[in-house]
Amino acid sequence: MMQSKSVGFSVNVKAKELKLGAGKTVIYDEVLTNEGNGYDDRTGVFTCPLAGTYIFVVDALSPRGTWLHLYLNKTKVASLHVSGGHKSNAYLQLSRTVVLTLRKGDHVKVVIYAVSHTGTVHHGGYSGFSGAKLS
Repeated sequence: MMQSKSVGFSVNVKAKELKLGAGKTVIYDEVLTNEGNGYDDRTGVFTCPLAGTYIFVVDALSPRGTWLHLYLNKTKVASLHVSGGHKSNAYLQLSRTVVLTLRKGDHVKVVIYAVSHTGTVHHGGYSGFSGAKLS
């Protein structure tokens, strides 16, 4: 079977706000595109189907202190944070873009890191994870 040279995905948190404990992978429940079938909506993990250079974007809307990490396999490669010190009814948008060189079979995922509370990722399409093969 011939493998597509085009690889890209874009996913959102749609159905409900996620409140996850430390070390939990964010599972995005709305798949907008999944060219190359690398993103698994059951686990929240992108598995690289074709080696190359990829761009990833992680963004989240959060009402309280939230830390997110982007992992390549077992290595943290990027971090996002919003402070819990703002007004309780205020939401803040956070975003991070990273370019990575991947081998076939590498795993990329977004993980909550929360020291003393759960991390919150808002729903309704305000929080997402995207990736695309550049070359």
